[in-house]
Amino acid sequence: MVAGSNPAVPTLVCVEVGVTFEILLGIIGFMLVIVVLFFGSFVLLDLIWGRRGGDV
Repeated sequence: MVAGSNPAVPTLVCVEVGVTFEILLGIIGFMLVIVVLFFGSFVLLDLIWGRRGGDV
């Protein structure tokens, strides 16, 4: 069978593109988790230790 003759069988190029896309999604998702945790901790600390308002 010639590669690419059957549309149900993915060719090697399609598999490599899919793996690359998954790796990129994984890296972007991991960075998003770090960003959310980093800035979320700042918001949480600001709520805990922030000024109460007025002349404190």
